[in-house]
Amino acid sequence: MPKEYLKYLYNEHLNSDGGIEIESSFFQRSQILSEIEPETYEITFEEWENSRKEELLSKANKILGLYDNSKRFEKLKKAYNTRMLTPFIGAGLSMLSGYPSWTSFLYQLCEESDLTEEELDKLLKLGKYEEAAQELYNDLGNELFNEYLENEFSHEKNIIGAINYLPLLFNQSSIITTNFDNVLEKIFDGKDNGFDEIKSGKYLDEVIRKTASGSRILIKLHGDCTQIQDRVLTLNEYENAYVDTRVLSKFIERFIFKGTLLFLGCSLSNDRTISTMKKFVQEEGADGIPRHYTFMEEILDEKDRRQKKRELAKANIFPIWYPTDEHDESIEALFFKLMEDNL
Repeated sequence: MPKEYLKYLYNEHLNSDGGIEIESSFFQRSQILSEIEPETYEITFEEWENSRKEELLSKANKILGLYDNSKRFEKLKKAYNTRMLTPFIGAGLSMLSGYPSWTSFLYQLCEESDLTEEELDKLLKLGKYEEAAQELYNDLGNELFNEYLENEFSHEKNIIGAINYLPLLFNQSSIITTNFDNVLEKIFDGKDNGFDEIKSGKYLDEVIRKTASGSRILIKLHGDCTQIQDRVLTLNEYENAYVDTRVLSKFIERFIFKGTLLFLGCSLSNDRTISTMKKFVQEEGADGIPRHYTFMEEILDEKDRRQKKRELAKANIFPIWYPTDEHDESIEALFFKLMEDNL
């Protein structure tokens, strides 16, 4: 278990009743217990950890009772147990640490630009994220756009949430992300199972070659907020990166559909990656290629939920729904369920 993160949660639990005043000075309960009675602290922490584990497994079982989750999770767990599962990480796993989603960041930029919110709405509803970024880039200029991007995604934050479990869950696989922040680098830093390399989406041919020979790579499809030259974000950057239009298609074929993906913290709107996956499934047929899965917040409207499920199925992605407003706790519970045999 990620002890450092769990102790952060345990300390938050201890301190939830407020500090203790001694001679006009305030002390946190976790500080008093850990410093004065360290053995008692460790014993009570272990008891809390075991209790929390049981609560999360119980929650996971309730989630698997929703809709058609259970049978899908069985298939997902088989892929995990045979090490054929690769995580695809979106902004939803970084947001609890205080980083914005890409969509919300674009709207922040929109407020500083002459592009109207209606114009941005129209582009995003069509899944034209690179075009939206290009419009804002053109309006704000190179210097302002890059400064906003770096300031928003590069500053240090405490990393909290289910994302802390990734080094334990996926200690041998490569990881794909669309995020610009450095959260994944930080949580794997110093671990025995760190990455051999970090590559942006500009080097997908190299990624295919190196992963095929066993390298473990953090694949940052859109690049990093601090490395402008390796970025694939605006329409111009996308077109420059994929002058050979076969590169992304080849990556979809030889990496994305080589095994099973688990999408985490991804909205899975009709962006360019999903569109390319849909095209591949249509051309190859769904029956002969691996299925992918996602943990996704349930859509309460039955008609809308069915429509979303149909759209995802076109990319061979199948949702495991969790309750609304319980994002991080649900993902953590499902992570525990994946690891249950090894707990």
